[in-house]
Amino acid sequence: MMSAEESRPGEPRDILSLPDDAGLHAVMAEIEARVARRREEGIYRDLEIQDLERDRLGEAKVIDLDPVHDLFTDPLQELSFMLQFARQFSDINTYYPIGARPGPLKPFIILVKRIIRRFMTPYMEVVFAKQRAFNEKLVRSLEAMVEILRVERERDYRGGVDRYTAWVEMGLRRQEAGLLEEAARRFEPERQVVNLYAGTGDFLEACAREGRKALGVEDDSRLVSMCQEKFLKVQHVHPLDFLKSCPVESLPGVFMQDLGERDDTRELLWTVNALADKVEKDGKVAVLNHHPASFRGVEEAFRDPTVLRLVHPDTMRALFLEAGFREAVVEAVDGRQGGEDGTRPEDAEIPAGEGAAALAEALRGPRYFLLEARR
Repeated sequence: MMSAEESRPGEPRDILSLPDDAGLHAVMAEIEARVARRREEGIYRDLEIQDLERDRLGEAKVIDLDPVHDLFTDPLQELSFMLQFARQFSDINTYYPIGARPGPLKPFIILVKRIIRRFMTPYMEVVFAKQRAFNEKLVRSLEAMVEILRVERERDYRGGVDRYTAWVEMGLRRQEAGLLEEAARRFEPERQVVNLYAGTGDFLEACAREGRKALGVEDDSRLVSMCQEKFLKVQHVHPLDFLKSCPVESLPGVFMQDLGERDDTRELLWTVNALADKVEKDGKVAVLNHHPASFRGVEEAFRDPTVLRLVHPDTMRALFLEAGFREAVVEAVDGRQGGEDGTRPEDAEIPAGEGAAALAEALRGPRYFLLEARR
C-alpha cells in the first residue's frame, strides 16, 4: 500500500500505510511514528497559545496573556463564556451536514445518506428529546447562576468601602438623638415592625426603648454580629430577598432608613413596589431620609462615602402613591439637640439682605424627612 507521502497528485492520500489486518498496537505505533516524522519536518509544532495567535492574526493583533494565570481569572467571566457555548450546542438534532469524498459515486452516496437520515429522523428525535430537555434545563440553570453572581457583585461593590467600613472603621456614622425614637412611635406597640437594612441596630434599640416589637433584616455578617451582641432580633439575609420571599400582604409594618440613597433607581423602584405588595391592608411603611433642601442634611449625608444620591421628599411620596399606597405623608424632622455648649450651628445669625429668608430656611431647616405611607 502506498503511503501518504508517496501518493501521486490527483490520487487520494492514505492516512496510514498499514495492511488491512493490522491490529490496534500496530495502528498506534504507526500513528506515533507519523507524528514524530511530522515534528521533525516542522509540520507539527508545540507552541504557546500566544504564538499560535501570532501565526494566525499577526504580531500587532495579539494581546499577551500572563502565562502564570489561566485565560479567565474571573469566575463570572468564565461562566458567561461557557454559557455561550452551552446555548450553541444545547439544541441537538439530526440535521447535520452531509458530504462524501470526491469520486464518481459521490452523488449516489450523498443521496443514500439523505434517505437514511430521512427514515432515521423520527427515531433519533425520540432519542434526542430527553437530552434536549436536560440541556435546556442546564442552560437555564447557568443563566440563573450568572444573573445571581452579577446581581450580588453589583450589590457588594462599593469601591472597597461598604457601610461597615464607613460606619464602624471610619467612624462616619452619626445618628441624632430622638429621630429613631420618633420613627418607632409611629408604629402600633402590639404589631411587629420589620427594619430592612438594620445596620448596627440603632432603630431596633429605639424600638426596644419605646416598647415596640421589631425584627431586623441585614445581609452584612459583620453588622449582623453587632446586632446579635446587643441581643437584638435580626435575620441574616439580603433585605430584597427577604421581601421577595414574604407572602403577599403579610407585613404589618416596615421601617427603612436612607432608602434610595445607596442604590440605583431600579432597586428603589423595585423596593417601593414590593412593599406595596407585601405590606398588609392598613399596614404602615416609614422611611427616614436626609432632606436635600437642607444644607446641613446634605453635608451630613455625604460625609458617608457609601451615599450616592439623595431623594427629594416629593419624589418619594409620588413613588409610594404610584405603587398603590392609599396615602403618603411627608414630615420634615430634626433630632439635633445642640452641641456641648447648647448651641446649634444653624442658629448662627444670618445678615439681612436679598435671599436671606431662603438662606435661613435652607440652613436652619430640618435635616431629615420622615415619610409615612399606608396601604
